[in-house]
Amino acid sequence: MARTHSCRGFGLVENIVVASLTAMGALVAVPFAGAMIRRAEGVGAVNTVQATLAAARMQAVKTGVNVVVVISKNANNAIRLQTFRDKADLTVSSDNDGNGTPETGEPILSTVDVDTHLHLWKYGGAKDDLEAGAVFDGYAINGVVNSDLTHRIVFLPTGGIAAPQNGNSGLPQAAEPYGRGIYFADSTGKNFLRVTISSTIASGTRVDKYAAGKGYVSGRWSWR
Repeated sequence: MARTHSCRGFGLVENIVVASLTAMGALVAVPFAGAMIRRAEGVGAVNTVQATLAAARMQAVKTGVNVVVVISKNANNAIRLQTFRDKADLTVSSDNDGNGTPETGEPILSTVDVDTHLHLWKYGGAKDDLEAGAVFDGYAINGVVNSDLTHRIVFLPTGGIAAPQNGNSGLPQAAEPYGRGIYFADSTGKNFLRVTISSTIASGTRVDKYAAGKGYVSGRWSWR
């Protein structure tokens, strides 16, 4: 009888050890699972943005007119990309929520909302800040720069883009102010990304990730 009691005691201890190891494994796995989810969301958002910009560029080349992508936020603060065919003056009216919409007669080609887990967010700035998160601002109309034309990428029939003129919209840089681009991050603020596009069709889009002490850089990234 004593021997049987000993075996039962050993089984209880064994179960406790197994449960403890399982719990420890779960604690270790949770951070990795979180990083994998954030990576999937980030990659998905980048792919969505790049595909939308590529489609807009192709429309400009195909139709021989300017095609504009307006960057804004929807009602859920998710990133919205609205593409329309421009009448060549680059202007938009404002709707009730303050987001840019095409003028009458400018056909909307697509409206794309990016994953709600991603927000317009430049490193060091405020979450959901459209001004800092969509840096393609200021365009020349008949030789005069209109600084009110903001948060839009203008694709030309050549396949390039009209260069934005505002001081915050220069070419991407490693240090402040980083240059033009669409800046966004996951909702936890662990991974900050930038998608920008060059002035010529040959260079395409560029994707950078913020690295501590280096600014936004290209290349292989570690996801947090």
